[in-house]
Amino acid sequence: MVQGREIADHVGRVMNIIEGRGPQRTSDPNHERLARSWRRSLNKHAIDPGLSSVPKVVTAYELREHRERIETFMRIAREGVERLHRELLPANYCVLLTDAAGVTVDYRTVPALEKEFKEEGFRNGTCWAEEHEGTCGVGTTLADRQPTLVHRGEHYRSHNTQFTCSSAPILGLHDEPIAVLDASALYSPEGRDSQLLVFRMVCDKARLIEDAYAHYSLRTYWTLQLGQVAEFMPVETDYLIAFDDDGLIVGGNRRARQELINHNGRRAEFLHDLFECTASDILVSAHASPGTPFPLRMMATGRRLFAVLRAPNARTLAQVTLSKPVVTAEDACAPRGFRHLALGDPRVKANVQCAVKVANRDIPVMLLGETGTGKEAFARAIHDFSDRAKQPFVALNCAAIPESLIESELFGYRDGAFTGARSKGAKGKILQSDGGTLFLDEIGDMPLSLQSRLLRVLAEGEVVPLGAEQPTAVNLHVMCATHQDLAELVRQGRFREDLFYRLNGASFMLPPLRSREDKRELIQLVMREECTAMGREELSIAEETMTRLLAYDWPGNIRQLRHAIRYACAIADGSRVTIDHFPQELRTANATPRLAPPPQQQAQQLPAPVSGSAQAQPDPCELRDGETLNDACLELRRKMLDALRRNHWRVTETARQLGMSRATFYRKMARLRIVAPNYLDGEDRSAERT
Repeated sequence: MVQGREIADHVGRVMNIIEGRGPQRTSDPNHERLARSWRRSLNKHAIDPGLSSVPKVVTAYELREHRERIETFMRIAREGVERLHRELLPANYCVLLTDAAGVTVDYRTVPALEKEFKEEGFRNGTCWAEEHEGTCGVGTTLADRQPTLVHRGEHYRSHNTQFTCSSAPILGLHDEPIAVLDASALYSPEGRDSQLLVFRMVCDKARLIEDAYAHYSLRTYWTLQLGQVAEFMPVETDYLIAFDDDGLIVGGNRRARQELINHNGRRAEFLHDLFECTASDILVSAHASPGTPFPLRMMATGRRLFAVLRAPNARTLAQVTLSKPVVTAEDACAPRGFRHLALGDPRVKANVQCAVKVANRDIPVMLLGETGTGKEAFARAIHDFSDRAKQPFVALNCAAIPESLIESELFGYRDGAFTGARSKGAKGKILQSDGGTLFLDEIGDMPLSLQSRLLRVLAEGEVVPLGAEQPTAVNLHVMCATHQDLAELVRQGRFREDLFYRLNGASFMLPPLRSREDKRELIQLVMREECTAMGREELSIAEETMTRLLAYDWPGNIRQLRHAIRYACAIADGSRVTIDHFPQELRTANATPRLAPPPQQQAQQLPAPVSGSAQAQPDPCELRDGETLNDACLELRRKMLDALRRNHWRVTETARQLGMSRATFYRKMARLRIVAPNYLDGEDRSAERT
């Protein structure tokens, strides 16, 4: 019980601080926070600091209502409350959980001091809100939404000045207060520092409860549990990020929201805005080793984190993948890393057999083939098979990045290297892939000016970021891919001959979909995968539709196939997918089946993988001055124009329908001399066409 003299001294000290007559400790943020709370208690809430009555207690009916509002949360929080109570019970601390109104909804007392705690107001139903109690652990925590330690005389009301209270807020997915976790003692040493350990324990348990509730709230989405140390992942999660099937970030725990999702004033919308990979890439990595942490690299900083992926609700990684075919019994004996690939075609099998022999031999790999044939997936499979599998796989599309930016993207830069550079600089793709694999897609589009710098990296094993004076040693495996004839580019002077031979250690030609012998099996695998991803396992392809799909040329190859089947599964109403459910270019294509050439003829057309020389075919639509388009290019030009007109010249949508990347589509527009109407009439409305 606080005596009259002590009450008078406390009230005098409170008034001196509020009126600015007391000692000013402007350098102490805790003192400033408490001083602001004291001012609110007097000026806003009109509370008498000398009031010595016990706190307000709500009725049993009101308490039941407070509990019912957060019943699910209380069930999840119960374990955290009990753990904290067991740890602090020997030191005579009670533990309480309040709701966002400051009303105690769960309480754990000290049996030996139960009566004393109750007499001082520690019980279920007590309201510790700042508008009733003034400055106190729970009330000030709710007001500031920050953890708060209020020790003895730091309380506003004289009744509370003998207590010590350590409180931490528990926030929801939108940073709204849900509850406060508090540990309080009736008796404690005079020094505030004596409570720092208890304060830390309360903050840790509050974070544990908050993360558990965030995980529960996001249970219908894919969730990434992220940490800085792989070995700690089974027992501790630093960050939690949830996303939907399209890779759209829908939420996360508080630390992820503050440090990752919302970074430097900008919010990451999709996973590929946050990490150097897509949602499909993450699903592939998680599917390869379920439950095993795998590395992810931050897009903005190059920082490496380890992740474990959890599927929505009862869905499992074995049931749902966005980009991996279902592994059949035929593929079960495939080498590690290649099991997600369809291996029914003899040429693909031959590629795999050769790839596993060079994967750990420090031989550069060049992948050749048309757009959409799965070059990046094959490169990732080689990486996953190799001894570098646990190190980063970093991809850079040389055709998708403006020439003015590709140098900084690839080589990185130091702070102040150029106007607009980040204050701390940035790691380039080369340094990010140190120890792992660097995959350079569309290498034929790399500017000549950068080819010599890349050659030095490969020859000397070191990189010099922009603005740096000293080189940094790197150890990486380089793989590249192209649909162009690099040997022809060398003859034209558009690609360095020395770089060509440096990159072309082992080359693999990936066959186009139209000539694959396992086309039917591949269509069925992609169909099963997409049906499972959408939760529509009952869907199947009508036989007459399968005939049309087998007869179609698939200019966009596997990429176009996947998009077309995904679209058909999305709009199909019954249990059968028909040709009417597919995009228009398939519905209007010639329905007459085309017989594939015999295997012997196919082998002549597309040679088996070889080492030391590139086998890419020249682009038939690569025009030189004075040349005209051949029949095949005229047909492709007609298809592209028809699709552009149907889509009102929206390039992104048209490229998606034709199974091309946006960069590839623009490149073909230039080569086929397709000019948008907004450039013909002198207007530039390009922003409307994307």
